[in-house]
Amino acid sequence: MLATGSNSLTGFRLSIRSGADGFSFSVESTPGGSVVQTERFPVSDTALAADVLRQALQKPYLMDYRFQSVELLADTPATIVPLEHFNKSDMLAFYRLCFPAKSEESRARSNSQLSTLNSQPSSADMQYQILSSVEAAMIFRLDQDVLRIVQECYPDVKVCCADARHLEHFAAQQEKRPAPDAEPQNDVYLHVEPQYIFLAAFCRNRLLYAASQPAANDADRTFLLLGIWKALDLNAQRDVLHLEGASKDLQKTVAEYILNIE
Repeated sequence: MLATGSNSLTGFRLSIRSGADGFSFSVESTPGGSVVQTERFPVSDTALAADVLRQALQKPYLMDYRFQSVELLADTPATIVPLEHFNKSDMLAFYRLCFPAKSEESRARSNSQLSTLNSQPSSADMQYQILSSVEAAMIFRLDQDVLRIVQECYPDVKVCCADARHLEHFAAQQEKRPAPDAEPQNDVYLHVEPQYIFLAAFCRNRLLYAASQPAANDADRTFLLLGIWKALDLNAQRDVLHLEGASKDLQKTVAEYILNIE
């Protein structure tokens, strides 16, 4: 399917996002990156995730495009490790250490007859993405059956992590920031999704902190942001907060506590 399609004048890229609530497909034109078609495939209590994914991959409109690349984006919890401490053989143990609740949740799901996917985390589920911009590796989980099903249609699919994409985006923005002349200025970047936030903090292009947290409303987002701000001992008058995807209400609330918001 990677080399099929009738659109030969324009290149296209297919992005498949895999999350806890199902899958979403996005067709983007290249090199501009504008989205030309999207479709969501939710996984409900009455649907088998594997069947939903297989049916989605057989949608007729996918044959109308000639995809230059296909990526499988894992929208799942992730953790970051400095490159000097990263070892592929330790990924599963490190993941279970950082996300013990996820392991318990997976065990519960593995006993359900509603899913045919392998829910128990294993070494085969562990994926990593090297982030050269911050000299770190992002460790995340992608069910091996999800990957296998996608590879049946797109053998050259590239596996990525949603948190890694956010972090690379913020690192690129940070590189463009002018270095302060006097006291070091910290820059905090907050990306808001409907069910979670991703936050990254930098000091003179050096990564201080990066993590995603579940947050489905502005009250939780404010609480988490201010808690992380305090834990990092950031300065509310000097340091800068960069908001992405935040509602006007969230911007207004945060402005009561943090002076410099961009």
